[in-house]
Amino acid sequence: MPEASPRAYVIAGVGGLVVALALTTAWTVANRPASSAPARPAAPDFTLPRLAGGTVRLADLRGKVVVIDFWATWCPPCRAELPWLVRMAQRLELKGVVLVAISEDDPPGQVPLVTEFARQVPGLERFAVLGDPELEARYGVTSLPTLFIVDREGRLVTSFVGAADEARVSAFVEGLARE
Repeated sequence: MPEASPRAYVIAGVGGLVVALALTTAWTVANRPASSAPARPAAPDFTLPRLAGGTVRLADLRGKVVVIDFWATWCPPCRAELPWLVRMAQRLELKGVVLVAISEDDPPGQVPLVTEFARQVPGLERFAVLGDPELEARYGVTSLPTLFIVDREGRLVTSFVGAADEARVSAFVEGLARE
């Protein structure tokens, strides 16, 4: 019988390792418990001034489903979605849903701009919050509007960038409110 070369042993050894790794990976995936879904990240906390006075702190809203909307008065899609976001928040308030509408208008004119726009959207003044660029960066907001949904434990569940679909967002938030 001919003697095997050292290269043949190396190839056989590597092949055996590849097979062992493939079998181990397949067994791990097949036997992973259902609860090992990736953990949801915690929403970055903030304390911001409310347009109507006082402040809002995300940590104080634990136990509620929080819809965080980054918007600006100069943004047409933002202006279009805020009326239905306000109506949704009012409709689901007793189910523990809160809207935090964070204005990203520039600070020098932010209060008068947001106040004027809130007069056009009944109920917005209750939910309007004055944002800042630092918070926008912490949330990774790159365009407006951007909507984040936070579960009752303070974890980010999903986000919508750009004009969000009212039916889709409402159904999602209603589902979380039932949990």
